[in-house]
Amino acid sequence: MRKFWNLIIAGALSFPVLSFAQGDSLLVSGILKQGTADQIQKVWFSFTDHDGQDFRTSSNVMSGAFQFTVPKQALVIDGMLRFTGADPMNGVMYRPLNLFIHKEDIQITGQHDELELAVVSGGEENNDYNALRQSTADITRKVTALYEPLIKGEVKSDTEEGKNLMKEMSILHRQEYAAQKKFIVAYPDSYVSLFLLYRLKNIYTSDDYAKTFNQLNKSYQSTRVGKEIQNNIQREAVTAKGTIAKTFERTTAIGKPFKLEDLRGKVFLIDFWGSWCGPCRASMPHLLELYEKYQGKGFEIVGVAQERGKTPEEANESWKKAIDELGIHWVNVLNNENKEQFDIVKSYAITGFPTKILVDAQGKIILRITASATDDIDVALRNIYGY
Repeated sequence: MRKFWNLIIAGALSFPVLSFAQGDSLLVSGILKQGTADQIQKVWFSFTDHDGQDFRTSSNVMSGAFQFTVPKQALVIDGMLRFTGADPMNGVMYRPLNLFIHKEDIQITGQHDELELAVVSGGEENNDYNALRQSTADITRKVTALYEPLIKGEVKSDTEEGKNLMKEMSILHRQEYAAQKKFIVAYPDSYVSLFLLYRLKNIYTSDDYAKTFNQLNKSYQSTRVGKEIQNNIQREAVTAKGTIAKTFERTTAIGKPFKLEDLRGKVFLIDFWGSWCGPCRASMPHLLELYEKYQGKGFEIVGVAQERGKTPEEANESWKKAIDELGIHWVNVLNNENKEQFDIVKSYAITGFPTKILVDAQGKIILRITASATDDIDVALRNIYGY
């Protein structure tokens, strides 16, 4: 890992830096308090502009102080600040600090072990984003404290204690996400909102994501990030709310033939997952709760697994083993089977696991969500069944 980090640093040093006149530059300066004089030796800053051009620079740190210049930008762009110390891995353990580059000088004050909470001023975007970060600083500190025994290996994530820590962190993350979503609504003209929306894709349903993007300042749609968001929205339009879920056929894990249209008249959830996917496995206990709660009302779950394996037999074995381990004995099919004839994952434009698609009794899609950071599915099912 040390060798890898050294290669990254070497790459940064040799990377061609954008040339610019001094009058076209702005100054980034700061002070990061630290416990010992050699904890921070350098800060590293990078961004990719709206034309796709990469910029890298660094600054030595003397008594916690540093400064460097970057080219001014006609349109605001986000960049990332990290630090390294005598141990090249020192700064890797901490979340980076995001800065917004435009035309104004930027000032930073903070502590090296809370880099992402440093106070930043200089330009409207940095000022607004600083206010947001400071408003959720207590949440960030609580998450860091909870995560520490896991990252140090003192607690294993698959133990009861580890699972409880993960649940606590999940609750805190949702509070942080809620604050960030409120910011996006309140500041539709801020580039910070575009930056946040890009990062928070997995806490929106596909339709809400598209709606929120369309409410942002139209000038951002032509930016590199804006285009990436638009491409993602267009890709997922195949499962837009109200469209008919694409039908498919497979043999279930227990050897029965299955057609998606067999579920017509029932509300069902298609869960795209894989035995290799940690977040997929982590979401299963909650899916089991929903299944037990609504199965009596006709609710069904269809697990579509995309498995990895050197041979079809190996993939099949991993799939069935995971089903038994997780106790998820609803309808389970394997995408790997007859994938050449019909690729379910591809036809539903699945690019991230887990992805969950809720479908109504008429076969029309209600919502699509990637990961499990929201309660949109729970809310939708409560609205359908009344409890």
